[in-house]
Amino acid sequence: MNTNLFSKAAAAEAFTNASAIGQDRLVRKEVSLGFIRSLLPPMTHIGLTLSPWLEVPTDDVIFGYLVGDTDGLAPARAEDAEAELAQKDQTSLQEGRASVIDWSLKDHYTASDVNRYREINRVVQAMQRGTVPLFAQSALEDWTTKLARDTALRRRKLDNRIEWLIMTALSDGIIGYNDGKIKFSVDYGRPAAQQAGNAANTLGGATAGVVNWSSTTHDPIKFFNDIIDYFDQNYGVRLDRVLTSKKILRTFVNSDKFAQRAGLGSAWHSGVQGPPDPLYLIDGWGPDAAVRVVEQACNIQFIVYDSVYRTRPIGSNTITNNRFFPQDRMLFLPAAESVNEVDDTEIGFAKTLTSPHPEGNWTPGFYEWEDSTKDPWGQDAGTGVKAFPVFPHMDYTHTVTVTTP
Repeated sequence: MNTNLFSKAAAAEAFTNASAIGQDRLVRKEVSLGFIRSLLPPMTHIGLTLSPWLEVPTDDVIFGYLVGDTDGLAPARAEDAEAELAQKDQTSLQEGRASVIDWSLKDHYTASDVNRYREINRVVQAMQRGTVPLFAQSALEDWTTKLARDTALRRRKLDNRIEWLIMTALSDGIIGYNDGKIKFSVDYGRPAAQQAGNAANTLGGATAGVVNWSSTTHDPIKFFNDIIDYFDQNYGVRLDRVLTSKKILRTFVNSDKFAQRAGLGSAWHSGVQGPPDPLYLIDGWGPDAAVRVVEQACNIQFIVYDSVYRTRPIGSNTITNNRFFPQDRMLFLPAAESVNEVDDTEIGFAKTLTSPHPEGNWTPGFYEWEDSTKDPWGQDAGTGVKAFPVFPHMDYTHTVTVTTP
């Protein structure tokens, strides 16, 4: 996939003169393909490191599509449906084919927006030998900045949607989607005994998929080793990573088991005799040190993941941070070499399938388009990606909810 990002100046020029015809294409209403090429996945998300891209040639699974919008996340669309306009609700009924669902957004620029830019641009060209008026310079810069800002926001929502898909699947074992127009549910088949909040989940001393670490009586090393041993004995798979939040990792140090590291016997707490607090007795001791002890004892790696996407209702100034992964959840993941022993396919543990789109020159990955063929000669610019995560070995994962202080 092409990874070249466009500059602000190039974006503005492409928007008004993207074809060889020139700026009069607005009058002639020509369509220019390839406003933007494929872009790199975001570096701030980790979903695609757990479920990397896998390019596939076609779409092959039928979904039934039945009205709404999701703020902060790109919406899905049926294969033959028009892309969502930002903050616009649709009431149409669609049905299409997609194992790789088409997620897309677009922005509309009115004829006055485009014509104003073209007029100011002509003023600048006519004054090339003199000083460009301040109003003309600032107007051009504002327009260029607006194009870049809109493009970045569309892309961010797509990135957020891919991350939401992957993390929802890993956390819940199911992706359930319903925005009013499109509705589907995909169950990846995680066993009940390995699902957080399920009554059958009692691994590691959990009760209905919940472990209580709100006091000082928990034993984190025993808990992790019990889970690891279960998967080794029942699946022959080694669990080597745990995805969780910083809040949960901070509870390790509260365990009475770590009081033994102080080596000073008991201590007094509000007049009551009990274990000493190593936080105040050992230099360099703290939550991070306790995490390192557990990692070494269990031969496991903890991945701290507290990323969010932001939403703001229309007409409101209140911004909400929405987590991609629950703060009270732990997710156990299998070692790559263990999965390779039982799966020699290209998918392996997980892949995010992405298929070709005509606006991406029939190449998989992110694509963008522009359209100026509709009266009154306004202009649309959109961004999309056809993608969906696949987890053929969800039974090699384990989730549990943790109660913290």
